[in-house]
Amino acid sequence: MNVLKIHMRTAMAALAVLAGLSACQDPNEGKVDEPTLNEALELAVDVEDIAYTSAKIKVTHNGDKNDTWFGLLTEDVKADEDALINAAAKAYADGESSEGLRKSKSYVTVLKELKPGTSYKYIAFGLSADGTVYGCPASVEFVTIASAGGDEGGNEGGNGGNEGGDEEVKYMKLNPAWTVTYGGEGVIDGTEYDHVVTVNSTDNNAYAITIVYASLWDENVLLEMANEFAADLVAYVEEFNQVNGTAFTVADALFKGTAMDAFDLYPGYYRAVALGITSQGKVSGLYAVSDVFEVKEQVPTEEYKAWLGDWTIKGDNGKDYTVTLSRHVNNRSFWMFGWEGFEDIPVDVEYSQERNDLTFYAQLVQKDYYIQEAETTCNMYFFGVDENGDFYDIQEGEYGIAIAGVLDDGARALVRYGVNQPGYPKFSSMFYCAEIGGEYYYFTEDTELPSFRGIAEMSPAAATVAKSLVKKAPRNEMIAAKSVINKF
Repeated sequence: MNVLKIHMRTAMAALAVLAGLSACQDPNEGKVDEPTLNEALELAVDVEDIAYTSAKIKVTHNGDKNDTWFGLLTEDVKADEDALINAAAKAYADGESSEGLRKSKSYVTVLKELKPGTSYKYIAFGLSADGTVYGCPASVEFVTIASAGGDEGGNEGGNGGNEGGDEEVKYMKLNPAWTVTYGGEGVIDGTEYDHVVTVNSTDNNAYAITIVYASLWDENVLLEMANEFAADLVAYVEEFNQVNGTAFTVADALFKGTAMDAFDLYPGYYRAVALGITSQGKVSGLYAVSDVFEVKEQVPTEEYKAWLGDWTIKGDNGKDYTVTLSRHVNNRSFWMFGWEGFEDIPVDVEYSQERNDLTFYAQLVQKDYYIQEAETTCNMYFFGVDENGDFYDIQEGEYGIAIAGVLDDGARALVRYGVNQPGYPKFSSMFYCAEIGGEYYYFTEDTELPSFRGIAEMSPAAATVAKSLVKKAPRNEMIAAKSVINKF
């Protein structure tokens, strides 16, 4: 299932407010008869390696070796946590509990003899030897994997024997405490966004928010989708820390309680999904999904429409191509036809409504493109070449090559992207490239490509040019070309 990547704001904009969200009320506030209790004790609980009848629990806290705590496992996930904690504390004080106090600041245990396809909650809270509850408790809710042989009622797959639509589908469980809604335009932390999703939550389970194309929504592959999303989230946090020199964790990128997030969406039909993710980047088994919603096409602005049509892009080396810009998504992007004479596989060009400019970026243009002259099928790319003749692949992600805008006199021009960004490659042109048998082949010599070391003119076309002949000379120096890492 294709899952849209979380918006850049998702993981990191939430970090600034997490400290405020983590505070909790001390159950012993106002008490004076237990001066030795660590009222600032905060616990954290995580779950991983969830199986049919077992799950691994990890409990950590910010106290010292003298702080004691108690662990409680319950199937009554909807019950009031304070009531459960008080009942467990009383049972311990009365000598009716088989569990004892623990002191470890990093405690790991494997819960066994659990029921397949069952919801559980594990709660950890500070508890003194005389049964006094203190500090800030923590909990995590999870769902064990349903037995492949069916549940105790004889139903297959633990989903009530129904084909989708049931609360429990392929080891995932619908969380009634979460309500996911798409609200369109909205404001988050003082910034306006076009597409905002809200998750109203009445529990304390952590989650992330993502978007799925409505046509691809399938509850039967929900677990696979969730695992893929969790892995991407872990990788995203790691890459963010490497690039920015930070030390954020997955927990910092998750939401608890009611939250909002913004997404960059093209016109179409979607569903928004809240996926339960633990602080270690594991799938908890909980989810909630919105109704299908539609993102409608915008009315094109006059500035956007002014870019439509034929343009001759003339480089500072005198070489030129005539290209056609046609509508892709109103006020969002264009298709460019005709670069190097290619009229059948367009390049996607981003449009900024705010700046009224175009960004040409590296991309996979088309898979399985047939080149008649070579009698072969290949993947076609659009790459940038720098002033040293080196090209940059998209292994590490797409990147900007050039940007076109309107000058003060109303003329349009194209220059290399990131010209004022230290360390950014100094691209001199852009070109189509074919990947055949693991090697790259180009179609036009460097010297014949319009260059934009300076400013490349962009003017209305006088006439349409014929498609260039394809040349199949291998570009050997490209094979060991640079990768753009941590620059874009």
